Amino acid sequence: MSSIFGWLKEWRKSGRRSFSVPLESRDRGLYYRALVRYEWRLNPDSTMPCPRDPGALVRDLLREELADVARNHWLLHSAIAEDAMNAVLCQALWDDERRVQVEGSVRIRVAKQAKEAALRRAEEETALRTAYARETVELDLLLDRLSDPVLGPVWWVSRYADLQFAAGDPEKKVKSVLGAFGELQKNLYDARIDQITDEKRRVRRKVDEVFSVIEDEETLSLVLKVMNGTLERVGVRTVETGKIDLP
Repeated sequence: MSSIFGWLKEWRKSGRRSFSVPLESRDRGLYYRALVRYEWRLNPDSTMPCPRDPGALVRDLLREELADVARNHWLLHSAIAEDAMNAVLCQALWDDERRVQVEGSVRIRVAKQAKEAALRRAEEETALRTAYARETVELDLLLDRLSDPVLGPVWWVSRYADLQFAAGDPEKKVKSVLGAFGELQKNLYDARIDQITDEKRRVRRKVDEVFSVIEDEETLSLVLKVMNGTLERVGVRTVETGKIDLP
């Protein structure tokens, strides 16, 4: 009888268990089914009160750890997700108060319906990305056309030909159409200039940071010579002081 009580006492200090838990993947609304096997033991050196239900505490700890990993992986990448989860569980995990230590392993399963839903999503995403890529190419080509000083106005007038040569004075309509095109080109030009200006500001800040940490005059002179040679090759005015003079 005493041996049974001793076994029960030790059993309450540690245990090997398993449970199944759904874990949401990176595909929102689609879940892995995880079978978790684990082993826990109480920390004999802990000064904190022993948890009343160590098993529940351990399961909650495991669910949190595995859920964090699952959210970073697509449902169709179940093998990768399983490896990542086992990499976490093979190390000793502790609760916040270090009363219980747990180690374990996990097996991942994906239901047929969830896999089919993930495949449909992947196909839809691929189609959407393809459409975006095609639209981006079309917009890039349109920008080139609008920026062309010769073909741009011709294309613009051709686009509004029906409007220009309908009833009314075609001369006024042509001037109106070309005026609209001129305003559009100006806005596009200004936007590009603003973008270049922002880049210059960033370069200026970086160069100022470099010069601010150089205290030795000889080193500063050497840096200036190297920089001036580089800037001259790219057609930028040379540096005479600790600040760069961008055009």
